[in-house]
Amino acid sequence: MIELEHAEFLTLKISTAGKEPDFSSARLLADDLAASNLRGPMLIAWYDGRKNEEHPYVPECQHKPGWLAYAEGHGGCIRVDVNEGQYSFIYADVDVPEA
Repeated sequence: MIELEHAEFLTLKISTAGKEPDFSSARLLADDLAASNLRGPMLIAWYDGRKNEEHPYVPECQHKPGWLAYAEGHGGCIRVDVNEGQYSFIYADVDVPEA
């Protein structure tokens, strides 16, 4: 599990109360929560703590996990952690009203 907090992301947490969702189920939960908080949520990065997999994989990033650095640089604004970071999903809002 990865325990990273970042001040620029609103972090929302989901607990499945003893159930162990697979990646697809965790993503559906996260997608629903992101959709209730953003006008146009788009998943841009994720971390699977069960498999220790991340997307996108950015090996040249050395000061933090690449998926997290990618999300910071590509408009990530909401992070959804499922079961204390067993899975983490970061979303950008692609339906932001223009100023």
